[in-house]
Amino acid sequence: MGKLYDYAQRIEEHIQRNNLDVFKTRGAIAMRVGFIVTLIKPEDPDDAEKLRNLQQAAQDILGLRLD
Repeated sequence: MGKLYDYAQRIEEHIQRNNLDVFKTRGAIAMRVGFIVTLIKPEDPDDAEKLRNLQQAAQDILGLRLD
C-alpha cells in the first residue's frame, strides 16, 4: 500500500468517526485536490503533488494532520 492510499483511508476514518456529512466533506476535498479520494486504490502510485494537495486539504477542511 502506498502513502496516498493510507491518507485516503485516514480521511475516510476521520469522516466516519466524527459523523461528518459524507457527501459535503468528500466533495469539498475533491474540489480542492482535483480527484475523488474514495477512488484511490492500494495499487495507485504515490504522486508528490497529490500527496501535498491531500495533506493541505485534510488540514484545511478537517483539521486533520496527515504525516
